[in-house]
Amino acid sequence: MAHDTARSSATPADHLQAYGGIIIVVALTLIVGAVFGSIAHGLASGFLDSSDPLLDALQSAGTFIGFGAVGLGYLAARDDWELIRLESPSKRDLLWIAGGLVALFGVYLGGSALMSALNVQSGDSVIAQQGAQSPMYFLYLTVVTIVLVGPAEELIFRGIAFGELRRLWGPIPAIVLSSAVFASIHVWSFTGAGALVSLVMVFVLGGVLAAIYEKSGNLVVAAVVHGLFNAVQFVVSYAQTTGLV
Repeated sequence: MAHDTARSSATPADHLQAYGGIIIVVALTLIVGAVFGSIAHGLASGFLDSSDPLLDALQSAGTFIGFGAVGLGYLAARDDWELIRLESPSKRDLLWIAGGLVALFGVYLGGSALMSALNVQSGDSVIAQQGAQSPMYFLYLTVVTIVLVGPAEELIFRGIAFGELRRLWGPIPAIVLSSAVFASIHVWSFTGAGALVSLVMVFVLGGVLAAIYEKSGNLVVAAVVHGLFNAVQFVVSYAQTTGLV
């Protein structure tokens, strides 16, 4: 099948189509996501107070609905559904999800420990800043990230970006390059002097997710791992912000 092996005789046209497709998808993802987010915010503001953290959570939900719409639209326009590997979860996939979560948290905690040992500061998370003012925002995001963020981002960055690059270069280069694309859209997620360090962490975590997708052969696995990883972080942030831990 098309997604099983790299093209050993890819033409310049193949490269142009793949790179152009990735650029178009990422650009449209940012634009359409922003539009959908604004629409969701506008609709929700009609019945929610401007200070209600649910308003921002619904805006986030709208943004990632836009992400998903772009990804599905791209695959439909190209009629290239074989680009992604998507199956109903099996018992084997449940093991991959558990192992993937352990791997992702292992890399994250290991990286955090290394930064602490080297006295390297990470950037300030924009989401953490919002949640510090309204801790309920973190809890709302646990739902948004499992239902929408994990699936939508995995569709765009592992399903499409990784899939296109894998066809041309094979798994390893595709993991590296798609992770760079994934990190690039998080530029606005961090502020402060350590923002670049945080982006490097995002790059590494993106690589782990791409490896999980490659080894499991199922985008559902990567989407669930991604969503649960974020959700656990939001729950911990809520507990820390409210003094529960």
